[in-house]
Amino acid sequence: MSTARTARPARSGRARLLLTALAAVALLLSGGVTATGAGATTTSTATLDGLDGAWACTVPAGYVYDQVSMNRTCSSGSWDAPQFHLRTPLDGLTACTGAPGFVHDAITWGSACSQQPGVSANAYHLRTPVDGLTACMGTPAFTYDRITYTSACSLQPGVQATTFHLRKPANGLWACTVPSGFTYSTSTRNTDCSYTQGVPSTKYLLLG
Repeated sequence: MSTARTARPARSGRARLLLTALAAVALLLSGGVTATGAGATTTSTATLDGLDGAWACTVPAGYVYDQVSMNRTCSSGSWDAPQFHLRTPLDGLTACTGAPGFVHDAITWGSACSQQPGVSANAYHLRTPVDGLTACMGTPAFTYDRITYTSACSLQPGVQATTFHLRKPANGLWACTVPSGFTYSTSTRNTDCSYTQGVPSTKYLLLG
């Protein structure tokens, strides 16, 4: 009998410890305890990503904008100042500026990006560089094997500009430039890579 009475409090103590632990877990899961470390970093990133589509007085790093509104929201005086419609850069987005890691394959004109009433401004159709894309500009990770001329990439309406057929550098590729990390085994001259229509330039057979 004496042994039984001593054992009951021990079981009761273990039960209380178990209930305390379960209550702590429930409190953590319910959000009653503030998370730190990785949880705080995740929240900060989500907040940054949430700026896509917002109107702001400046353009934070990592964002572009696709519209400008001239008003006094961002003005420090009685004059209008630009307010920017923020966008996260992505393939196919038409934006008022370029973005690191992207090229553009067309330039258009309109009032969306203008900061002067009645004056058109350029907008750029952003593209992720891929092998075979014809773009208005080159990019360090690619070479190009052909230059063409079109008004699609012109900064002035109706004026033709150069476009570049992007290629991923590879051994045996004929290219207009020799990218870093490659040399060439032979070269030829034709009009494929010419910046002046009809005037031959050098093309290289890459080796690397």
